[in-house]
Amino acid sequence: MQFVAENSTGYKIPIEPAISMGGSGKIPNPIDYLLAGLGGCTGIKMIMDISGKGFKVDSFTMRVDGTKSKAPSGIFEKLHLVITLSGDVDDRTVAEVIEETIMHTCPVATMFRKTMEITWEHHIIE
Repeated sequence: MQFVAENSTGYKIPIEPAISMGGSGKIPNPIDYLLAGLGGCTGIKMIMDISGKGFKVDSFTMRVDGTKSKAPSGIFEKLHLVITLSGDVDDRTVAEVIEETIMHTCPVATMFRKTMEITWEHHIIE
């Protein structure tokens, strides 16, 4: 049960079920892509906006942790983003950009927030 999705530019994306549903674990499942979409959308927007305010981001990582509901199983109730970055950045600006991105400017986050709570924290490392 492996599928290939193709986007409008012809890029092919392999998809298979989760391991619990018979997948091999070697190809992302649909939930993996949803979470990656959230991380990618918010990360791209955050770096663009921080850079647009005159700061320089040297490194950026994001971990997405989720809490799933008991029923229906597998549905996320809450997601928590842990954002770690370094560079010539200002803590207040980073905090403002993250909130603006998650609450207003990332369409993927907007869709997720309609069905679950999204929280976040950030860490600036030397």
